[in-house]
Amino acid sequence: MRRRRFLAALALAPLAAPALAQTAAKLYEVEGFRSAKFGMSEAEVRRAIQIDFNVKESAITKETNPTELTTVLLITAQDVLPEVGKVRIAYTIGYQRKKLMQVVMAWGAGVSDTAPGATNILGGAKLLQSYFVAQAFPAESRVVNSQLPDGSSLLFQGLDEKGRLVQLQYGQVPWPPAKSPEDKPSARVPFARVVYAEDPTNPDIFRIKQGQF
Repeated sequence: MRRRRFLAALALAPLAAPALAQTAAKLYEVEGFRSAKFGMSEAEVRRAIQIDFNVKESAITKETNPTELTTVLLITAQDVLPEVGKVRIAYTIGYQRKKLMQVVMAWGAGVSDTAPGATNILGGAKLLQSYFVAQAFPAESRVVNSQLPDGSSLLFQGLDEKGRLVQLQYGQVPWPPAKSPEDKPSARVPFARVVYAEDPTNPDIFRIKQGQF
């Protein structure tokens, strides 16, 4: 039921996708990204980043989300996907448990200099789409080639048996962003991102408790 409410909230209509012989293949598990696994502490995530990308501790930036009060570790890496250029990866550590709960990988607009007509951003996204479509997700959780409310494309979405999410998006945004309503429309530049979330319906973020105000 929780999975159904989550999909309904996104107003997504699953489209037909290639059938998988799930009885013969092990179902895909969304555990995090590479060596960084959900449930790791900040120190463990830092070590995983250094191992995965062969970087020093100083290459990892730390921020605090001002509304969710989560800790975000950021790194910009090259060659994560062929031909897409720089990729920014954000590892979110939960507010209360202080454990890794989400990883977001983004490329294109806002990450690197990307031309409005660039095709490499979508090319990288299509490579990942093919990969995820080939994985064994429960059939009722799979969404392929749908549209999100903001107009961007949902190339793939899947929930594993534990309700953990992987979502692949592609779209175009005005860039640079307008600074005021009077600004003339900007060119639209492509972006793509992958979201891995441990508990998309109940993330470990700060919330004001009922009755406090």
